[in-house]
Amino acid sequence: MKEILYDENTKMPHGYPEVKKLGICSMSGEMTPFVWNGRLMRMELVDPECGTNLSSSSQAAILDVEKGEYLSYFASDSYFHAAYVEGDKIYVTGVDMNRRDTIRIYESTDLINWESRDLFTNPGWVYYNTGLTKGPDGYVILMEASEPAELLGTRFTHVFATSPDMKTWTFLDPERYSLTKERYTGGPWLGYFDGWYYAFACEWLPMRIFTNSIHRSRDLETWYTSVYNPFLMPSNEDKLVSEHASIVSAENLEKIKTACNINNSDPDLCDWNGNVYINYACGNQYNFYWMCEAVAENTTVAEFLKSFFE
Repeated sequence: MKEILYDENTKMPHGYPEVKKLGICSMSGEMTPFVWNGRLMRMELVDPECGTNLSSSSQAAILDVEKGEYLSYFASDSYFHAAYVEGDKIYVTGVDMNRRDTIRIYESTDLINWESRDLFTNPGWVYYNTGLTKGPDGYVILMEASEPAELLGTRFTHVFATSPDMKTWTFLDPERYSLTKERYTGGPWLGYFDGWYYAFACEWLPMRIFTNSIHRSRDLETWYTSVYNPFLMPSNEDKLVSEHASIVSAENLEKIKTACNINNSDPDLCDWNGNVYINYACGNQYNFYWMCEAVAENTTVAEFLKSFFE
């Protein structure tokens, strides 16, 4: 793995890409926004204990954002859910919490009925969040992992596997293909646009501040880090109340007013109504979180990501 950082010769030809924060939208965990039949949807991790007890009851859910209605609940046998939409099918990945070396996958063509199976098992590994996309040579999954420590360095590290058919997987050597073994990198997202893989990574800054960095690579081996990082930082706008906050109780809205907010992590995004729609996590990274929404106006996901580099 090679990481290309900016130096004294680096130019900044334009300003930081602008993101407009809209405020609180959900008490669910990590989520993936997507468009389905012209409607804005979200796949959400539903966890009443906010990650403080990973053996507790949790599941994934599909929310119609505009209606504020949940369409289905599923994947109660896994955690750390992420979604990827391809054509008329949605895939949701999640880590089996009884077998931390195993990632499950859930498939649906109607957001209501779900089929599930083990995507793969990799003995000796411990997985967390994932990101799934499709590149020119097939599917690529990005996995946040902590074990085996002798291969991964600083906890956490992003590693990769590839597949031509979502069934047979090849695990890439973390010595060559990772992001990055030198420091904490959590909360991944992965996408492919115009010849580049783009990845988000949660970065743990001094004084326990959690933010995000954006990176890109053509080959999953050499990664370029944006000079316009970080992408999203904790701010007062994370406590605004968005138009989609109707599913958040008055009790939680009151609690958020004085809650410690040191975190903007686990972002995901999609194209919606001529803008980029973004969801991200706020809170204290320990026992209380909430989700917010934001937009990058008058752009597409591909253009937005590219603007962090060119």
